[in-house]
Amino acid sequence: MNTQQPEISIIIPNYNCMAYLPDCIAGIDAQKMSNLEIVFVDDGSTDGSRDYLLKLQSQRSDINVVLEQGAGPGKARNIGVQVAQGKYLAFLDADDTWLPGKLNDQLIYMEHNPDTVLTFTDYQHVSDEHPNGIVPCFSYWPEFKSLIERSGHATGYRQLNKATAELLKENVVGTSTVMCRRDAFIAVNGFDSELPSASDWDLWLKLSKIGHVGFTNEITMNYLMRSGSVSSNIGNRIQAMKIIAGRHLNDAKEQSANIKKFIDERLMDARCEKLQAEKKRLASIGAHLHAFLVYPNIRRVKALLKSVVV
Repeated sequence: MNTQQPEISIIIPNYNCMAYLPDCIAGIDAQKMSNLEIVFVDDGSTDGSRDYLLKLQSQRSDINVVLEQGAGPGKARNIGVQVAQGKYLAFLDADDTWLPGKLNDQLIYMEHNPDTVLTFTDYQHVSDEHPNGIVPCFSYWPEFKSLIERSGHATGYRQLNKATAELLKENVVGTSTVMCRRDAFIAVNGFDSELPSASDWDLWLKLSKIGHVGFTNEITMNYLMRSGSVSSNIGNRIQAMKIIAGRHLNDAKEQSANIKKFIDERLMDARCEKLQAEKKRLASIGAHLHAFLVYPNIRRVKALLKSVVV
């Protein structure tokens, strides 16, 4: 382990990601920063990645490997934070990669804005077929996309106004883009691993209520889309959305009077997605039509048409 006090602790849960770890680590090394510690929490891997990480730990003073079994991503990150020493935490999934300059720009902004407890960036999906990126992820979310357009597509980090409301409207934050203050993370008790899904979304909302949130629409991370990757059951996601909305709705209402409309809309979308996944075609078409009539927009037209032709 590194005996020098790190500025940033990078927290990486790993479960059977041997194929992706070299690129993940290369992205960290490309940051060209010396004040880092890398905390891997291996969650019972059986693909050789646990031994690979332990070997790296013996070779590099900046790497610390914690061995777990069946903790799950949220709890694994909490465990990583328990041994972290940095003033700031940066989260990274083992199959994602950072682009050069990501951490340094984030650190400069947070050091100059000490009331900021959380920062995040835009990112892009990549796949084996599209290694150079599919689409910037901020553009997927209509409300956040509109917010960026109203700001004239400004570059660099800036404060997200009415952050609790904006983040409750749309879960726009990619976990592997986040940097937050460790003391703030501890103050809000980290990830709620008891939630059936979306513990990351809940954490961003908790942080938004105790300090400022900053963001940039610059792409700093490649998010790998791969078959077999962990994705929450849609039913669990709906249940988690209800719990999280109940926790944060009153605070968000103080910033946005019509926030409940957005929550109802997102729940409606999730129910449509669930029916479609269950191949209940007629029920799915009816749900999409109802969603369009209640909350008409172009995204719903596309979803309705897709439910008809699928």
